[in-house]
Parts: sequence; C-alpha cells; structure tokens
Amino acid sequence: MFSFHSHSGQFCMHAKGTLEQVVQSAIERRFTTYGLSEHMPRYSPDQLYPEESHLTTQDLERKYDQFLQEAIRLQQKYSDKICLLIGLETEYFDSKSIDLVRNLRQPNRQSRFLTTETVEGISILPQVQYIVGSLHHVRGVPLDFSQELYLKALEDVGQGSWEKLFEMYFDSQFEMLQGLEPEVVGHLDLVRIFFSAIKGHYHHHHHHQEDGNEQEQEQEDPTVSSQNRLTDNLWRLVKRNVDFVIAYGGLFELNSRAWKKGLADAYPQRDILEYILSKQGRVTLSDDSHGPDDVGMFYDPELKGYLEQMKIEQVYYLAPNSSELNRPYTTNASAGTGSFQHVHVRSIPLADLHFYEKQ
Repeated sequence: MFSFHSHSGQFCMHAKGTLEQVVQSAIERRFTTYGLSEHMPRYSPDQLYPEESHLTTQDLERKYDQFLQEAIRLQQKYSDKICLLIGLETEYFDSKSIDLVRNLRQPNRQSRFLTTETVEGISILPQVQYIVGSLHHVRGVPLDFSQELYLKALEDVGQGSWEKLFEMYFDSQFEMLQGLEPEVVGHLDLVRIFFSAIKGHYHHHHHHQEDGNEQEQEQEDPTVSSQNRLTDNLWRLVKRNVDFVIAYGGLFELNSRAWKKGLADAYPQRDILEYILSKQGRVTLSDDSHGPDDVGMFYDPELKGYLEQMKIEQVYYLAPNSSELNRPYTTNASAGTGSFQHVHVRSIPLADLHFYEKQ
C-alpha cells in the first residue's frame, strides 16, 4: 500500500505528531511506500495563514529545510522497513511560484539557515524526489483553510459567482501544471471543498437539459449536490487540465481526505474521475494525512469501494530511480521542470493491494 501526500505537526501548523511518528504509523499499517510531502515555504508575509501570524517567511523556509534534513534521516533509518520518498506539496500564487518550486527541486541546493553535512565546505540539502502539484489559493485567498475564507474567496475573487471562482481556480491550476509538470496532481477539484456552504447557488446553475424532469431529479440528488454540477465552460477547463497531465505522464491522486470534508467521493469527484479514466489517465492513492492517526484514513472501506465502483483494476505508484534495474519512466515531461528525474512509475493490480482498515 502507498500514499504520496502527507503532513506532520512537526512541520505543518494544522497537523499533528512528529514526522517520525507518521512514518512509524505507516510501517505499522503495512504501507510499503510512503511519500513525505510537507508544504513548500511561502515567501511573502501576506501568504501566511491566520495560524501562522507569529511566524515569518524566514521561519517557514527554515522549517522546510529542517523537514528535508529529518526526511533523509528517516529515509535511511527505516530503509529496511519502508520506501520513503522525499517530496513537497506546492503552493501556487502566480507565475513567480513556478521559479520558486523549480529552485527547491534543484540538486545540491544549499540552505540559507541550517548547517548540514558538507561537501568541500558547502552545506547541501537532500534532493526533492517528486512534487505534489496542488493549488490552495485563488488570487491569494485560501480555499481550504476554513469555510469562512472559502466564502470570502467566493465574494472577493468570484464576485459572488461560484462559476467564476471555479474558472479562476482551474485556470490557475493549468498555469501551475504547465510550469511544473508535477509527478502527482494533488486534490484536482479542491475548489469543491465547501461548495455546500454556497447558499442558493446550486439550483441556479445547471447544464441545459432537454428533459425538464431529469433536471429536477438531478437537483434533488444529494450526491450530485455535494459535488456540484460543472457548467459546459468549466468542463472545457477541466478536460484541458486533465488532458495536459495525461500528455506529460503525471499521476492523478485519489485523495481520501475528501471524505473528512463531507464530500461524496475522494478527490476528484466521480464526474471528473470518469473523464480521467475514459482518457486512460493513471491514478495513484493518497491519504493526505495530517498526523499519525490519519495514515490510511478512509482507505477501507471508502477508498477501496470507490475504486471498485469506478471499475479501476490497475493503480500506479512512484518508485525511486535508485538502481540500474529500475527503468526510468518514459514521459513527455519537459527537462526544464525537473519532473520525473528521480522517480519512475510502476503499476499494481487493485486485487494485489492490502488496504489498511481503521479499527
């Protein structure tokens, strides 16, 4: 079993436990591969979350470098028990974010804050092996921190229109995907997270249906309501984004944390997942854990059932390029992005996966 999206309270203010406790939990729950993907630093004071009001951007940079140091220590300590991959989860605000992430992916990167083991007197940080390409903000307003801030994004950014907010989200996501070509695409439709809080909008925005009774039935369907029905224009943007990821060879995570937020399905919701599968897109699994207790959260029966319902027979995972026996994954990723330089992709039949079931 595997997950490529995780956080710990040691390096993320809204998570719990230490990074080592997260790793120990993954081992205990029989994970064979686990990705450590703390949030990348944010470099502007206005990008700090309310919970970080006592911190500076330098604090975030230092904390991220400390994460890399701890991740390589754990990778080596537990190498005989689990394959740990060192990654990061992106933050995207504007085009400047692209260069910031690419810099973090550079080999032999030096820390401005830490004294690490040196090579000829130069402080070198561990290599980032992959990234989770996520979008949490639209025009600087966070979507997933709280329902209050989500509604603020709706009013300030979307000007009261959920369709406009979604459009800006998927356009910003496309910019991020183009610039970074992430190995794993994080919670592709996160913008749906607090959609149920948008009062009165759902019933006013639907595709045109020739059969009025069919439209009325869909309005009353709680599953459709909880994930919301995308307009034709939004579908065009979603398909564009999905097609781009498939073209360069990225993986779409099925993120089980969506159930903790009350959504009907794991991210992405099944309408988008159906399109991904129709185009032979490749999916992987993530628990998006925020502490040791979250490792494998909702994997069984929820995620297992979702995979079976969607008739997914094969899932994919990342493996390190650590041996000549590991053939590099052939992708169309651009050399300049750094994508797929340190990992390749393997597949496993769904029937061979051992799902962790929380007691």
